[in-house]
Amino acid sequence: MQRSHRISTIERLYPDQWVTIEVTRSSPSRGALAGRVLAHAQDEDEITRAAVKAAEEHPDAELFTFYTGPLIPEGVIVIFGCG
Repeated sequence: MQRSHRISTIERLYPDQWVTIEVTRSSPSRGALAGRVLAHAQDEDEITRAAVKAAEEHPDAELFTFYTGPLIPEGVIVIFGCG
């Protein structure tokens, strides 16, 4: 079985990839803190298929899928406003 890692470690191990983990430690205020990597891929469609398969194989597990790279691409400007 895969070893559990902190989210920050997973982000370093799988740079700029989509990752699905089985959560092993979480916080009500901060969410997932650590987990076992079940799948990782560069392609979002591929990780979606892997996450569905992981959910079927681990029906009682808390799963979390996230992207380890920048959420806003470099050079993109985001403007927040109140309406």
